[in-house]
Amino acid sequence: MAHLYKKVKKGREYFYIRETQRVYGKPTTINQVYLGTADKVQALLGGQDEKAQQGFSSKEFGSVFILNEIDRTVDLAGLVDELLPPKKRTRGPSLGELFFYAALNRAIDPTSKRKLAAWYESTDIQRIRPVRLESLSSQNFWNHWDRVGEEDLEEIITRYFHRVHAYLPPRMNHLLLEISSYSSTSSASADAAPLGRNKGAKAPHQFWLALITERSSNIPVYYQVSTQPLTDNASLAPLLHNLLAKVTTMGIEADDLTIILGKGMDSPALIDLIDSQDKLHFIAAYPTEFLPELAAVPFQNFRPLPCRYNRRLLADGAAGDQILFHETQASVWGRSRKVMALFDPRAFEKQYQEFQEKIQRVRQEFVSLQRKWRQGELTEYTPESFQGHLRNICQLLQLSPDLFQLTFGSEGGRPTLSLELQGPQVEEKMQSLGKIVLITDHEDWTEVEMAEAIIDRCIVSKQVRESGFTMQEVLLPQYHWTNSKLRVNIFVCMVALTYLILFCQRLVQAGLLITPREALEELRTLRTAVFWEPEEEKLKRKLASPNDLQLAILQALGLQVEEGRILPAK
Repeated sequence: MAHLYKKVKKGREYFYIRETQRVYGKPTTINQVYLGTADKVQALLGGQDEKAQQGFSSKEFGSVFILNEIDRTVDLAGLVDELLPPKKRTRGPSLGELFFYAALNRAIDPTSKRKLAAWYESTDIQRIRPVRLESLSSQNFWNHWDRVGEEDLEEIITRYFHRVHAYLPPRMNHLLLEISSYSSTSSASADAAPLGRNKGAKAPHQFWLALITERSSNIPVYYQVSTQPLTDNASLAPLLHNLLAKVTTMGIEADDLTIILGKGMDSPALIDLIDSQDKLHFIAAYPTEFLPELAAVPFQNFRPLPCRYNRRLLADGAAGDQILFHETQASVWGRSRKVMALFDPRAFEKQYQEFQEKIQRVRQEFVSLQRKWRQGELTEYTPESFQGHLRNICQLLQLSPDLFQLTFGSEGGRPTLSLELQGPQVEEKMQSLGKIVLITDHEDWTEVEMAEAIIDRCIVSKQVRESGFTMQEVLLPQYHWTNSKLRVNIFVCMVALTYLILFCQRLVQAGLLITPREALEELRTLRTAVFWEPEEEKLKRKLASPNDLQLAILQALGLQVEEGRILPAK
């Protein structure tokens, strides 16, 4: 409830808009906005103030409201509190509610726990899930999360995904497994830093995440975290057995499990294991250097890939930017496999620009070296020294030294040095730009199913097109320095990812040609504010007028706007 509040300072009156409501049964001031003197308030009440027409104390609302609606059917807080009930004298958010507040922030605008209260203050969370902001302190999170043991967390994870399974398509038990490695404080690969902690300093944790999703809907089914590398058959074989057994106990009879092979996971032993099991399959993405013959395939053999991303480009009049594909067979890992080469024009433009910039850097480096050499400043340098320098700078820029040819000579008694591009090698590199190669043992998969597994998925970080969300974006950074808190926070991130994907599915079902990332950002601009209602002579917080796109997104979710409120559509 909003009302005018007067303060007297040094004999002068100043007015504020103050909003109060009951939080945990106690009347609480949840917001206060300074207006000014009585004259300014009179201008407001008389409708003379332009700012008043836009409302006061604007707060983010749409994104928080939508994800809270998605949580209603899952009820994360109730699920957690049922297993670990609040202590009798606990006042403030329960353990389950803290899980929810952390997950909501992760899904919309990830911050550290120290900044969580400030972020929620900028939202209209009080109209949705009232909370005392001071209780969203990092210390309060740690105090509550210390209650969650390993067995408790596993039970929470199992119960949570049991509820999420209600969203799985009927009779669609084709699962995908992605295994990725992460550093807790960056998006770097797991081999970028050592495991564990360094003495005397807080080192980033390394962890491996194995995530199972339903293939067509991308909805997470279950996940497992390991602090030990999952890169060889000795660790992967028991992991696969445990994951499949867990999924079975959760009531899902998987018709097949397709493993997405990443860097370091294509060992011969693992491929043999997959080939020996009827229910195990794989799909892998590689640069064209893995199968160089595909880089030279003429473009007339490519055609547009049937995926939502391309349909959206067509609707936007950007047919020339469509992802193209060429399908064939190739002998890979001892067998004939289905292979698809993809070409992304937008990726080509970006990679071409980066390639030219790198070449220019090499040229500039050797122009400088040539000048110094002619002036006698590099007397200790030999042709071998220059060749070594070329190899080093190419390694730094991730270029092949074969792209360049160094020529040595003399002119007027002084040494000369020239750097030339090698035409055939440059042409070969150009043919590979913007392309990737997909390999699978699913001989019966169509190009549509390949697109569902890679292009249209919400979780494969390097191939995200439709959602705009990446695993790194949801998972990282993880500023946690104990394994127990890291594991709890990873679950929070998995909840956030699940809600985002459920949001994604609702948009797809409604046929909206907009990515969920764009939809969520649009809803973040759907805000509430305090307005003066002259008919009632009251101050009220209500929804600002939504635009057409915001209304379309809400309609796709079965909602409508009426009298400054979001309500179920009639």
